Amino acid sequence: MWKCPKCKREFAKENQSHSCVSYPIENHFKNKDTAKRLFDALVKKITKEIGPVKIESLPCCIHLVSDYTFGAVWALKDRIRIDLRVDYPLKNIAFYKEVQMSANRYLYFFEFKDEADITPQIMKLLKESYFLNK
Repeated sequence: MWKCPKCKREFAKENQSHSCVSYPIENHFKNKDTAKRLFDALVKKITKEIGPVKIESLPCCIHLVSDYTFGAVWALKDRIRIDLRVDYPLKNIAFYKEVQMSANRYLYFFEFKDEADITPQIMKLLKESYFLNK
């Protein structure tokens, strides 16, 4: 792991390009109580069911980090949007958006309006993303 001497964030690649700008996490949740509740529930489930998660708040979004960034969260007025990476195309699951990043990497976006949207299937995908680079 390489640690940026300026912002102290850790990355898998030495001198990895990134922004050193930090952003107070509470700013993501101003007037977004539902998003905050969903974010807290998601982080609690990840910690309990998958493993420790480091939170990195950036101006663009909130990164979910294990040994690398395995997901991101955007706080919207009445929901959260997350992304996660897997090494195969998803079938039989509804997602908000899909991006094929490379031959073996797919980025999927999901939206949660209720804690019930954080299903066992979503948790399985988050676990795969969490351990993808190990």
